[in-house]
Amino acid sequence: MLGAFRSFAKINLHLQVVGRRTDGYHELRTLFQTIAEHDLLRLELADTGLSLEVIEGRAPSGLDNLAARAAELYFERFPPAQGLRIELRKRLPVGGGLGGGSSNAATVLAALNDHFGRATTGELWSAARDLGADVPFFLVGGTALGFGRGDEIVPLPDLPETEVWVVTPPVSVSTAEAFARMPNLTAKPLPSSIVALAQGERVPSAAAVVGRNDLERAVMGWVPLLREVYNSLFDAGASSALLSGTGASFFAFFDSKTSTRQLEERLPKGTVVVKSRTLGRVGSTLNRLSLGGWADAGDRDKGLPG
Repeated sequence: MLGAFRSFAKINLHLQVVGRRTDGYHELRTLFQTIAEHDLLRLELADTGLSLEVIEGRAPSGLDNLAARAAELYFERFPPAQGLRIELRKRLPVGGGLGGGSSNAATVLAALNDHFGRATTGELWSAARDLGADVPFFLVGGTALGFGRGDEIVPLPDLPETEVWVVTPPVSVSTAEAFARMPNLTAKPLPSSIVALAQGERVPSAAAVVGRNDLERAVMGWVPLLREVYNSLFDAGASSALLSGTGASFFAFFDSKTSTRQLEERLPKGTVVVKSRTLGRVGSTLNRLSLGGWADAGDRDKGLPG
């Protein structure tokens, strides 16, 4: 038994697309931030075989799931091979731009290497990059800059933990089509607030470094419901709001007290509203869950690490 683990989500406090790469991907500049919303994974060693069962929520099962492919890749590269059974409680929206699948994959890699210790840090990072552009960030967590495809990670000092609202409309967004609908690309400097953070200056909260998302306008023009949600967040008093990744989830910060009900009353029917918070690095990487907590999933609404 390897144990049970929380697998946390991310938001992109800033996302700019500065060019197209020769490998078919886009060149990105992004500021990642871990938040408390999470999936749950339970890993159990077996003599042979690899399985993944989704016991809550909706997600691909078996090797169609990135978490199972992460286990397969680990055992291929760092033998001897071992069997593994994975159970997944899927709570993060699939295709929401919150990195749930990538987080699951990174959690599996980190848990296996914590147990077996077969891979060096560099080898583990290489495996993470081969699984997906967002996967390496989840080996680091907290606050970090992402370059290249988003997989070249520069950890930054933790921002003070702060309340953040995550809002997911009842639509899905294709990442490939979102990038295909991008307007002409122009290289721009990082916002001065993010440069200051990278240089070690004190920043009061994550809200102070919210930049822009270059994909936002194109995606909202393509999916009008997203524009409606975006406007509703500001109507409800948000000081800042941004699409995370390619969406469809938004995150928002509020200067004054608000409630889930107040937000839900202003948003389109079917939109899911979650009050969350940002997380620092220590609390967001390879976060073990007690087996009792797994059994009753009693941490569902607490959003607390540890």
